[in-house]
Amino acid sequence: MNNATENGFNELIGFKAEIKRIQKAITDFESGQKADIALISEPFAGRTTLVNMIEEMTAHEVTKRSLSSLVKNVDTLQIPKRSKNIVIVDNCHFLYQRTIGGFTLLEQFLNLVVSSTNLFVTTWNLYSWNYLNEVIDIGKVFPVQITLPKLGASELKELILSRYKENEIEFADDGKTEERKIIHSVRYPVTIKRLEKTITIPFFHIHFDRIKFHLSRKEETKKAVDIIFEMIYRIANGNLGVAKVVWEKSLQYPTIKPSYVRECSFKIELDYTESFILYLILSMEALTRDDVLAMSGDSNVDEILFRLAQQGLITVDKGYYKLNPEALNCIVGHLKRTGVIW
Repeated sequence: MNNATENGFNELIGFKAEIKRIQKAITDFESGQKADIALISEPFAGRTTLVNMIEEMTAHEVTKRSLSSLVKNVDTLQIPKRSKNIVIVDNCHFLYQRTIGGFTLLEQFLNLVVSSTNLFVTTWNLYSWNYLNEVIDIGKVFPVQITLPKLGASELKELILSRYKENEIEFADDGKTEERKIIHSVRYPVTIKRLEKTITIPFFHIHFDRIKFHLSRKEETKKAVDIIFEMIYRIANGNLGVAKVVWEKSLQYPTIKPSYVRECSFKIELDYTESFILYLILSMEALTRDDVLAMSGDSNVDEILFRLAQQGLITVDKGYYKLNPEALNCIVGHLKRTGVIW
């Protein structure tokens, strides 16, 4: 493989083990052993960045397809007859819909992968992948499955600061440590259909990471830069894209202080149908109103989308409903607690 650009290597700081696995799969392909690759991650976690870097680093010619919305035309899947040795298809979760007959295009794509002599490098949303693995055992098509890891505070620090010159950013210790609750309560609505009544049940959440954080360090001896990136790490839960958003909102260039880093608190109050539609957006990443209607079948879709946006969980971008990156950790926690995802 060729050397990547300096920026490319900086972007890949946290994914060295994953890159080695991809390099091995490409080396094996060169010796006649084809093992197609699936890169799997949460939204915003860096899978597109990773395949872009792989495209730059490989000595092979590459054919690439980047999907940005639900695929509804089979022509989108066509690979040129004189395609290159490696085919990259980014965002493959756009190849199916959770509707009757919604797997046709995906099945055609999977048949193309197994019948082709090209090596396929594909990327998938983690929650779509988990669903598809349960429903159609998609993993059998991709012998090399790479789930991108959560990044640690030190990795996020190295990666984010690699974009700046040495000493360009001023980390100021304002003497303010985190004043955050170790335990907080959230109330979740539960509908009792037989009684046609909705009640709220309290749920108490203990932040064990915060307990560990306070017990494992002395605040007065910790450098401001380390305090800041530990805060960003916990807010983002190790997700690269979310960490970048938190950093950019906290930085008052060229200065950043611990007190500038604000944890977003989302009060999620949703019934099961609303939670399911939120899950659809989590697993598909970009859906139109009609897409949501087709997959949910709920006539109140406009009202539900409004409620999700009102609670700060989703945004609207040119007609597409997408997750608010800062809400990702809260959304996943809510959907796990309510049993929508596992």
